[in-house]
Amino acid sequence: MLHKSNCQLKHLLLTFLFIVCAVNVSHSQEYMYQRGLATLSMGVAIPAYDFGSGSGINLTSHVKPGTNITGEIAYFYSWHVGLGVMFNYSVNPIDNNRLAEGYMNSSPAFKTVTAETEPFRDISGLAGFIFDIPPNEYFSFTFKLMGGLRNVYKPTTLVKTTTLFSSIDYYETHDNKTVFAFLTSMGARVIVNDHFNVHVTASYIGSTINFEYYRNHKEITQKAHVGVLTILGGVSYSF
Repeated sequence: MLHKSNCQLKHLLLTFLFIVCAVNVSHSQEYMYQRGLATLSMGVAIPAYDFGSGSGINLTSHVKPGTNITGEIAYFYSWHVGLGVMFNYSVNPIDNNRLAEGYMNSSPAFKTVTAETEPFRDISGLAGFIFDIPPNEYFSFTFKLMGGLRNVYKPTTLVKTTTLFSSIDYYETHDNKTVFAFLTSMGARVIVNDHFNVHVTASYIGSTINFEYYRNHKEITQKAHVGVLTILGGVSYSF
């Protein structure tokens, strides 16, 4: 009888401890929910898909990794789901040596080639859902699915070539296109205190864009998939 009472008491104590722990965990994560979250992130913007992975003389084939900065405001209206808006800005320079090599390979008449370019610039304003899955009170996984408008600036270019008897300059005009785009993201955050956490995220945004520009006096229409993978780190503030 005494043994049975002790077992029941142990079960009651364990149940009580479980409830207390659950309440403490919920309280420690409460700032993530029913409140806003302001986020600032910065990192590397890596050309992906066909962007930066080709050959020839198109600028989209010779894009290098660049820099991204992202600002975000979110509100978690339920336990694991929130709504957010994001401002996303990337700058990706051109590999002038690879571009010059592409021109050199395009004609056996070229003896020397040099290239001067601006970077690609990519600005997007997005809105969508944010999912937060915390396995404990200090750590959580995050997933995002967003859509919105994306503006991509294709830069101007000046390529100087020489042949055996003459020199020819090729000048490309810039182009600016705005398209609808989707962004997907996954990451993880570590909770520092009731107001701050730090995080790392990996995001991808991609769009098929029809660029229109002139190379000297020739009109060029180029269809390109501009994909960018960003690896970011940053800090968030709960308010």
